[in-house]
Amino acid sequence: MNDDGLRGKVFLVTGSGRGLGAALALAAGAEKARVVVNCLRDTRAADVVAAEVVRVGGEALPVRADVADFDAARALVDRVLAKWGRVDVLVNTVGAFNWDRLVEGGPSEGRRVVATTPACVCHMCRLVVPHMRERRFGRIVNFAAVGAAATLGEPQMAAYSAAKAGVVALSRALALEEARCGITVNVVSPGLLKDETGNKAAAAADALLGDRVPVGHAGRAVDVVRAVLFFASPAADFVTGQVVEVAGGSRL
Repeated sequence: MNDDGLRGKVFLVTGSGRGLGAALALAAGAEKARVVVNCLRDTRAADVVAAEVVRVGGEALPVRADVADFDAARALVDRVLAKWGRVDVLVNTVGAFNWDRLVEGGPSEGRRVVATTPACVCHMCRLVVPHMRERRFGRIVNFAAVGAAATLGEPQMAAYSAAKAGVVALSRALALEEARCGITVNVVSPGLLKDETGNKAAAAADALLGDRVPVGHAGRAVDVVRAVLFFASPAADFVTGQVVEVAGGSRL
């Protein structure tokens, strides 16, 4: 990546029709990137995000695809390559979540959570890396969770914790495999984030839970966005296989 940062770079964010993924898409658009806005179902929301990306100065390609399905993920990547010819930055935000004790959840639910998150990351990396190799340049950022790098667990989140620890292990292995090919692979693990929708009940919960965070409050989406943009920037050209926890000092 040159000194122009993300300008003109193809920036693919899975799960970017809403939430953190949408925030990342908009931030990349503001840096004049070509942004792929991926959604699972809500094409209207993805179109809104894509329009906003264009409004702030970027280019946008909204694509509906379930990246947990390899064929759908391949069709997504093929559309990007057909339009822009490459993928410079891949950010994998998609994953499954549940909140239940391990022995009280059904076996199919446990399998879904443990299998889906690493599968999404694996599919997208498998499809994008060969094209990055050809150009000897690529930046991959995968989302995990606080504590995943140390295989820490959280009650009622056993399957989720296992899945995110798997993402960290996969990322570190891929970083070593592709290090000589100009490709870096890093991980961002978001902690407790504020609900920024204006919901009063959610805001009250944020204030209560913020006491668990050493800095005394929950984070914001922009805190996570900054970490991702660092890994995608020239400042991180010599950084790979690393995990950054954006959690205000919290380990869980």
